Amino acid sequence: MSVLGLGTAAMDVVLQCESLPREDGFAFVHRENLMSGGSCANTLVALSCLGQKTSMVAKTGDDHYGKVFEEELIQSGVDTEHLYVKKGGVSLHTFITVDRKGRKAIYSNLGNSLLDLSEDEVDVSMVDDVNIFYTDMFPGKPALKLARLCQKKSIPVVFNLECAPDFMNLCHISMAEIAEMIQLSDVFFICQDALIQLGDHMDPAKACERMMQKFTPQGGIIATQGEAGVLWYGPEGQITVPAFSVKAIDTTGAGDAFNGGFIYSYLIKKMSLGKSLRFASACAAIKCTQLGPRLKTTVEQVHDFILNA
Repeated sequence: MSVLGLGTAAMDVVLQCESLPREDGFAFVHRENLMSGGSCANTLVALSCLGQKTSMVAKTGDDHYGKVFEEELIQSGVDTEHLYVKKGGVSLHTFITVDRKGRKAIYSNLGNSLLDLSEDEVDVSMVDDVNIFYTDMFPGKPALKLARLCQKKSIPVVFNLECAPDFMNLCHISMAEIAEMIQLSDVFFICQDALIQLGDHMDPAKACERMMQKFTPQGGIIATQGEAGVLWYGPEGQITVPAFSVKAIDTTGAGDAFNGGFIYSYLIKKMSLGKSLRFASACAAIKCTQLGPRLKTTVEQVHDFILNA
């Protein structure tokens, strides 16, 4: 199967600390690593690990970050035919502090390249021979253009709302555009902050109920909740799957690993919803035991992990 992704392409500077500093406090950095990341790229790499053909649409700068990102994406098996490079551009990069329990704080420098990708730079030829389209809407207008094209061609659309709408508004992505993408999607992932903001309730199930009434996502809502597991909420009811218990060293990218695992199990291998949620949760758990934002595993290792959990 071929999965096309449009979204975040980033380089992560990962700082391993004993603990996250409090306000006006200090933290010693035990180890510093430069690693490729970005939610969309991480999800595509996870799918590549699981044996799928993947390609990415994004724009990076021609700086050191952009060059390393492209090289590592190719090494991970993701096609870069649609990776644009902005001359004199600054690539998105983040500084991630991670404590000994895997808890993290992320500081993002958007640069001037990622959101510079325009509608004119994407076209119908990109979805030729594509089976699934995945996006986190960074940037919004070209993502919507490809999603509309995919809907016309009956290609499943997967939308990951990885940031709260107020942050996305700062990135020139409007609430109207977010709402349209939710309705275009066959699979809809949402993070905790976005769920609380859009559902206007602290209880995940209540927030999902309100979102279903307001946005009517056709495939329901998949709300990832970290250590609390994952909640699927749809017209037929709800399913809750607990998180696997592991000794986490870095939770960065766990949600992206989950997304890749769910796309693989549910849309590609046609597993049941419950089994797909469990497979995806196993991918997220395995990622938490690995340093860096990207999953490194195989299908066999995921199944073995589930059997032995």
